[in-house]
Amino acid sequence: MSTQQALNFLHQVSPFSSLNDKVLATIADAMDVVYFALGSQLEITQSQSEKQNGYLYFVIKGHVAEYDAEQQQRAVYGHNTFFGEATLLQKESFLRYEVIEEAILYRLPQSVFIALLEQPNIEGYFVDDILTKLNRLQSQRQAEASSDALMGIVSDAPWQNLVVVSAEQSIRDCVEQMHKQQTDASVIEQPDNEPGIVTSIDLLNALALNEHQLDDAVGPIANRPLVTVHQLDYLFNALLKMTKYRVNRLVVRSDEELIGVLHQKELMSVFANQSGLAVVKIQQAQTVADLRAVVDEIDRLVIHLNNRGVKTHYIAKLVNELHRKLIQKVFELLTIDRPEVQQGCLMVMGSEGRAEQVIRTDQDNAFILPDSVQKHPGLGVFMQQFSQALIDLGFPRCPGNIMVSNPEWCLTLSEFKQQLRDWLNHPTADTLMKVSILFDAEAILGDANLLAELKQTLFKWVAANQHFLPHFAKPVLMFDTPINFFGHWVKEKPSGQAQIDLKKTGIFPIVHGVRCLALKHGITKTNTHWRIKALMDMGVLDETFGFELGEVLNFMNTLRLEAMIVQLNCEKTPDNLIQVTQLSSLQQDLLKDGFKVVSRFKQRIDHQFKVSAVL
Repeated sequence: MSTQQALNFLHQVSPFSSLNDKVLATIADAMDVVYFALGSQLEITQSQSEKQNGYLYFVIKGHVAEYDAEQQQRAVYGHNTFFGEATLLQKESFLRYEVIEEAILYRLPQSVFIALLEQPNIEGYFVDDILTKLNRLQSQRQAEASSDALMGIVSDAPWQNLVVVSAEQSIRDCVEQMHKQQTDASVIEQPDNEPGIVTSIDLLNALALNEHQLDDAVGPIANRPLVTVHQLDYLFNALLKMTKYRVNRLVVRSDEELIGVLHQKELMSVFANQSGLAVVKIQQAQTVADLRAVVDEIDRLVIHLNNRGVKTHYIAKLVNELHRKLIQKVFELLTIDRPEVQQGCLMVMGSEGRAEQVIRTDQDNAFILPDSVQKHPGLGVFMQQFSQALIDLGFPRCPGNIMVSNPEWCLTLSEFKQQLRDWLNHPTADTLMKVSILFDAEAILGDANLLAELKQTLFKWVAANQHFLPHFAKPVLMFDTPINFFGHWVKEKPSGQAQIDLKKTGIFPIVHGVRCLALKHGITKTNTHWRIKALMDMGVLDETFGFELGEVLNFMNTLRLEAMIVQLNCEKTPDNLIQVTQLSSLQQDLLKDGFKVVSRFKQRIDHQFKVSAVL
């Protein structure tokens, strides 16, 4: 074959396609064509001379299978793929290759391939692990939007001066120091208690409404806990904290000490042209209808943050906090005349409970009443009104009816405990799903101790019934990786297109596998990334694999989010399908590497819980 044919071939093979034509022409000149009959064996070793086995091979036609030292088949290489780099780079001590369909190959001498590693794109592709590759891709996305305010850090925003006074000092001293530093807040230190904060409004209320005197100690007025943010944290994380804790100020800290105060008005001045500015309308809403505009603002915020290169799990944290505040507001607006409801615990579950839902899909929520409160005859009607209000705001009805409007999900604590035991003692696909959803629950309003006690019932039961866990973990192995024997994407039917359900084949195995490990080890955190971190801290997952798992999950969620945004822009209902052909070569390569991590994790779950024994 001619040099031009080799050049055309390389233009189709990543990462070589990223090189300029001059470099590609040098590679093409060094390549020659070889033929291997069916059943031929190839052993590639790193060589210091120009022996035949010191080559990188490219497949023009046919298929070649790869086997490891234990004769386990690891991969099959077909058209436009290459093999042998692991041995040439000394990443593998022994690999054997067998031609399973007569093959025509290009071969590139080892010396030329090694010289190519001086090219940054080539070196990064072959030398870096998947974690480094994903971080590089994320950095590139962020660099494209580096001028955006949301990607700024806290140090970029204007602060107020820090004033620190002791709890024993007088209100007069505190006011004088705040006036001198031209700030409207002061940190209050107390030797035997955590620090607090007082604002000018707190001081005014204390003097005018609560009959304090100027010479009274300032300590009793302080609000605790003190909510802080690191000076190098992202500005959108500062916005997240203000929203989560319902505060207007954050105390800025360095690694060593407190250094300033960030006020909401200064933060919002930075975001003056950002779509997230309108989220403050949640607190101002007087009716449920007032919240409709806020929902639209949150949708625009999702698109804005994604376009700015913000990691999907950070977007999810911010958006879920906003959704929770909005749901709380709806509940509060409807419960003005229902004091008995205010004694219970409202919780969100599933992806909402894990703080991983970005684009609104369906609502999963429940309500626990304390045993001391008698169910009111109108409770069911109220819960119907609440669910309908969320539907009207754009939170779709749950197809499985896992909502507070369903009496099964609005119970007293004792009733919930008994129902949970019934699910555990009579496991079916439906009841196992319900246990999973409940395990991911987070309290967003009311007495969180009710939910904590319910989850302790789950932990204690599982600890005493370890045989339950293999059945609980079965769904991890339910869906096959969407890459076939020849390393190609499996096409979805009936479309026949190269599209994959990213949620069930990639995201779900990670989320549920981590959930199973969290349940076994008594981890109360709900977010999958937090659970992974807890498992790493416990030594259940080694650090390298834990980071890989988290970054692969984030990458897959990003691809899913971007596909959903495209569907929304086309006025289509978002689903979990992505068109592989719409991904770049780099994204496709990283996704295939990501599915390798998913496969390794599924093997670990199978080994950990002996899932195959109960399939």
